[in-house]
Amino acid sequence: MAKVGIIQLCGCSGCHISFLDLHDKLLEVLPNIEIVYAPIIMDAKEIPDGIDVFLVEGGIRNKHDEHLIKEIREKSKIVVAFGTCAAYGGIPGLANLYDKEELLKEVYNTDSTDNKGEMPKEEIPELTDVLRPISDYVKVDYVIPGCPPCPDEIAKALEAILKGEAPKLSKKIVCDECPRKKEGVVPEKILRSFEGKPDPEKCLFEQGYTCLGMGTRAGCGAKCPSAGMPCRGCYGKTDKSLDLAFSLANAYAIVGEPVLEMPDKIGLFNRFTLPASLLNRKIKK
Repeated sequence: MAKVGIIQLCGCSGCHISFLDLHDKLLEVLPNIEIVYAPIIMDAKEIPDGIDVFLVEGGIRNKHDEHLIKEIREKSKIVVAFGTCAAYGGIPGLANLYDKEELLKEVYNTDSTDNKGEMPKEEIPELTDVLRPISDYVKVDYVIPGCPPCPDEIAKALEAILKGEAPKLSKKIVCDECPRKKEGVVPEKILRSFEGKPDPEKCLFEQGYTCLGMGTRAGCGAKCPSAGMPCRGCYGKTDKSLDLAFSLANAYAIVGEPVLEMPDKIGLFNRFTLPASLLNRKIKK
C-alpha cells in the first residue's frame, strides 16, 4: 500500500475537490493507498518520512510555501505537480505583473478592511518577490495539468504512478477534441465571450471569439468550447511548444490588426501560465 500525501499551497483547493469528484472510482483507488498527510481533510501537524507519492496543489507565493515544498521533496519518493497552479503558476501567477508592495497595499488599504492601510506584521509568512511553479524550487517527477485536472485524468495518472509507470499526458491540442466544425475561416474581428451569440456548431475562434484551443494541451474533453465558452488554456502548453503565450500570439497573428485592439493580451494568453513562461514577470525600473 502506497503512502500518499496531498497539500494545498498557493491554490484554491479545486484540485482537491476534483480528486473527490472521482466518486465511485475512489473506491478503486483508496484500497491501494494510505493518505498519511492531508491538512485540508485531516489533523496532521508534521509531514512524515517515507511518503511514496505527494500530490502538491498550488504554486510558491511565500516563504512558508518554499519551506514546505523543500521538506516535501526531502521526505517523498515521488512529487507530483497536481494541477496548473503547481505546474505553471495558474491564475495567482498573474500577480507577477505587480510587485509585492503593490499587492499588499491593494489588499490592506481598501474600504473593506478596518486596519487603515497598516500591513500585518505578526505570524504572517513573508511573500516571495513573485509566484513560481514548484519546479523552480524542487525536482518534480510528474505533472497532472488542469484547473482543475479532470477526475478521469487524475484517476489514470494515479493508477499509472502506483504501478511504477509515468502518467501519459495527451499530445493533442484541445481543438483535436472539440466537436465544433472548422472551415479554415479567418475571423474579421475579435469578440469577447459575452458579445453576441455564437453558432453552436462552428469553431469559436473562426467566429471571432478568443478561444485558445489551438495551443492548449488536450485532456479535458474540450468541455468549455463544447458548452459554448472559449478555451482559456488551463491545461498549459503541449510538449512541442516552447511557450504557450508565444504559440498563441503566433496563431492569432493571422487575424491581423484586430488583435492589436484586444484588451489584456497578457491576461488572455498567459492566464494560467505566466510564472512558467519565457517572460514571466513585469520588471519596473
